[in-house]
Amino acid sequence: MFWEDLFDDLKERELRGVKLIVSDCYKGIQKAVRESSTGSSWQMCHVHLIRQTLKRFPIKKQKSLLDSLYRSGYS
Repeated sequence: MFWEDLFDDLKERELRGVKLIVSDCYKGIQKAVRESSTGSSWQMCHVHLIRQTLKRFPIKKQKSLLDSLYRSGYS
């Protein structure tokens, strides 16, 4: 309920024009964004996305993956 209450409070204080909310992959935030009817979209933070991706690769390959991401301009 915390995230829903937070978004409701922001709406009550007349926060307007928020198009994008960026956060970690916490399901409560995603659900609150969907249900808040503010018209905002949710996107995973790039740092958290990279961390989640790296966890799925063997440790020996993580450095080369990071190097490739930085060379491609992903940072």
